[in-house]
Amino acid sequence: MLLLSTPSSPPLTPVAVLRGAAARRDAPLTSAVHAALLKSGALHPAPAQPLAVPNSLLHAYLQCGLLSPALRLLDETPRRDAATYASLISAHCRRGAPLDALRAFLDMLAWGGAGDQAEEVRPNEFTAAAVLQACVLARDGRLGRMVHGYLVAGGFCTDPFVVTSLVNMYAKVGDAASARRLVLGLPCRDVVSWTAIISGCVLNGMLQEALEAFVMMLEDGVLPNNVTMLSVIQACSLMGASEMFGPVHALVVLLELKDDASVANSLIMMYAKNGFVEEAMRLFNGMYLKGGNVCSNEDVLAAILYGCTISGCQKNGEGIHAHLIKMSAFPSISIENSLLGMYARFEHVDAVHLLFGGMEVRDIVSWNTVISCLAKSDRVNEAMELFSVLHADGGGLAPDFVTVLSIVQACSNAGLLHQGQMLHGCIMKSGFVRDISVCNALISMYAKLGRIDFAEMIFEMMDKDLVSWNSMITAYGMHGDGHSALRIFNQLKDAGTPSPNAITFVSVISACSHAGLISEGYKCFESMRTDHDIEPSMDHYACVVDLLGRSGRFAEVEEFIRDMPVPPNSSIWGALLAACQLHGNVDLAEKAANELSALEPESDIWRVSLSNTYALAGRWKDAAMIRAEMRRVGLRKETGWSFVDVGGVEGFKFVSADTRHDDAERIYSVWHSMNKHMADLAADVHKQSPISAA
Repeated sequence: MLLLSTPSSPPLTPVAVLRGAAARRDAPLTSAVHAALLKSGALHPAPAQPLAVPNSLLHAYLQCGLLSPALRLLDETPRRDAATYASLISAHCRRGAPLDALRAFLDMLAWGGAGDQAEEVRPNEFTAAAVLQACVLARDGRLGRMVHGYLVAGGFCTDPFVVTSLVNMYAKVGDAASARRLVLGLPCRDVVSWTAIISGCVLNGMLQEALEAFVMMLEDGVLPNNVTMLSVIQACSLMGASEMFGPVHALVVLLELKDDASVANSLIMMYAKNGFVEEAMRLFNGMYLKGGNVCSNEDVLAAILYGCTISGCQKNGEGIHAHLIKMSAFPSISIENSLLGMYARFEHVDAVHLLFGGMEVRDIVSWNTVISCLAKSDRVNEAMELFSVLHADGGGLAPDFVTVLSIVQACSNAGLLHQGQMLHGCIMKSGFVRDISVCNALISMYAKLGRIDFAEMIFEMMDKDLVSWNSMITAYGMHGDGHSALRIFNQLKDAGTPSPNAITFVSVISACSHAGLISEGYKCFESMRTDHDIEPSMDHYACVVDLLGRSGRFAEVEEFIRDMPVPPNSSIWGALLAACQLHGNVDLAEKAANELSALEPESDIWRVSLSNTYALAGRWKDAAMIRAEMRRVGLRKETGWSFVDVGGVEGFKFVSADTRHDDAERIYSVWHSMNKHMADLAADVHKQSPISAA
């Protein structure tokens, strides 16, 4: 037998050396020992001797990731045992090749008939555990049940280790019921078997089942360990079960696991991701800041920043940012992206721009965050410039559908038709035109920018989902074309799939309202329950109030509101007040305003609307009283502004009676001409026959 030694140490056996090489993943040492073993002949022990040396060499090669030498060694080995195959199957599992692992298992079962000298190889508990792990990786419950049947026939299911492996397999392939039956059938259940069920359920998104298994575990008198609590905390976090956060945290303290870094980090992330920033910061301070410890877990830091973002805790977020600078946490793309998202949420555009400019490495999330932030902050030109840079040379990155959606939305909100058309061309060249969500955004953009013909063209050519149909109905409603909106609605119903949803009915009733199609809109509302089994929401009731109110049918409106199965809210009274302003119905406007004063006492919207109603009716003193009351309580109507983009020329924001523009005199001359033209058209419309009664 080959012995390796130094003058000051006892001799080392080849098995010991190979174990050390495997633990350190030392490929050169493994190859050197292999060469020495070939010279000594120790690789081929006598039939009566164990296979410790060749199995250790095989294991070392596999641990070093050297599959080819390992397979050559296996081919040259005349004898094999269960340990040989356990190493091979486990190695295939580590490299993510479950089918190769299962082939190795079948090869083991067939080895006994491979030749006259080949001895039959029976699996042991370690081989069984390895092949069950392969079933987990393959996500194949049917295959796992077949292996289970073989293990039952082979008498392995009396071994607790094998049963625990089976429990783990069933739980991780999503068969929690089978896993639970196995555990309950054990004469002595331990924390490992229960934890296998809980972690498997969490892995498969079966969060309620995970918590149920946890309760059964506690009722069984088995105390959880840190691994169990990690899964339970994750389940509570993903469920958003805030009522469970306190009890789970208390149990962690009771089990004396609060100083376990993994458990504490999981608690911090649970609180932070669900918006409980104060609790997360309290734990973070106790775990890290007070003791001067450095938190190197990027997931924890990113989670706290996310929690600050969703809960609006800007001060805490800035404090974490300062801590990150002190601990030299940069560069870290996940943390930097979280900071970008936080400052974008707080609309600190300059901070976002500064952080983005200082990033050494950026991914598409970084680009999308800054582009979206600029677009939403009316810095559309800067967003377009960044988009162009990303599209031309993004450092190996290319815009994704999120980037495109942000820019399309920016062009839509800013009224930039010229840029939107150029972007459309870029989308077509890049292939994003095949993305349904991008096409839906383009439909909405063109509808807002007045090019309903382009919206129609995209709608006709694209693969449609329900959002597409709803977008087109909304587009026609926006343009006052109720007949076309109804035509698309009827096409949707005739298609059968998809079925109209609640949003569809809001869009089509609103379109009918703007087009004066009273009876058609009301029929759509009535068909919600009768034909589509959709219960109307407050939005639908508000649309009907607007539908009837715009036509001046105030008696029907009042009756409709009285008969509503739910108490009317501010959207109902707001729609009624707007209709009263349109028709000069002061008495009903005052009633609606009284209701709104109780529901929204701090709002200035209904006050302005009522003041305008008084003014239109010539009741100037009443209008002035409301304006004076608004000034007294400190309410002020936000100044409305408009923006026009013509042919890509830089636009100009203006307010009512604005004379700042150099060509103001010519602009007002054109505006007066347009106003006269519209008045003439309105007079012609009123000469036509009135809309028939519903």
